[in-house]
Amino acid sequence: MSTRSLLLTLSIVIALAACTQAPAIEDKPADEFAAEGLHAVSGSGFQSAYVRPGANLPAYRSVNIAALQLDNIDIASTPMAGTLRRDWQMTPQRKASLEQTWAATMQHFFHAYEITASGDGVLKITAELVRVAPGRPSATTIGGGLQPVGSSRDVIEITAEFRLYQQDNAQLLAVIRDSRTMTSVALSRTGESSVRSMFNAWSALLHTRISGR
Repeated sequence: MSTRSLLLTLSIVIALAACTQAPAIEDKPADEFAAEGLHAVSGSGFQSAYVRPGANLPAYRSVNIAALQLDNIDIASTPMAGTLRRDWQMTPQRKASLEQTWAATMQHFFHAYEITASGDGVLKITAELVRVAPGRPSATTIGGGLQPVGSSRDVIEITAEFRLYQQDNAQLLAVIRDSRTMTSVALSRTGESSVRSMFNAWSALLHTRISGR
């Protein structure tokens, strides 16, 4: 098995392993999303998740996969060892590559759904990368084996936020936040495969939580 295939397989296994605990919804709305009526969810496999009770996400058979949003990323100014600034900052070329890779991975995992931008009974899925900063290495860091515990400029943490809406009335159904780490060398030298591995993990877990299986 190639290194690239192994990375993708491991990422999906990690994502699915996080699904072994059944999610549980808290009884009252979360303070941050009280106005939207979203309740915190534990055991989602994501760092944090909030959902509207009764959203019945598994009932949706059509999805609108919005383009990945990259316009408001908070990129830390701290230099990252082993890279040049152009290796990890957003450029038009990297933006286009990230958008295309996200679209492709989501379409792969949601292939059983009708993918459409309009119509009734459609679930809109938005995704935004919100922060790139030095991270803490772990056994699941993409692009390297087990790293020394502690903060390291050799590891990048990428944080994303996903939102689910009822397409026809724009009602917010869920907000999900998560982050993944990868080595700065993996991002700068093998960025395409490393990012695809990260996107596969997110897409697989989103599909599991939306479909209920």
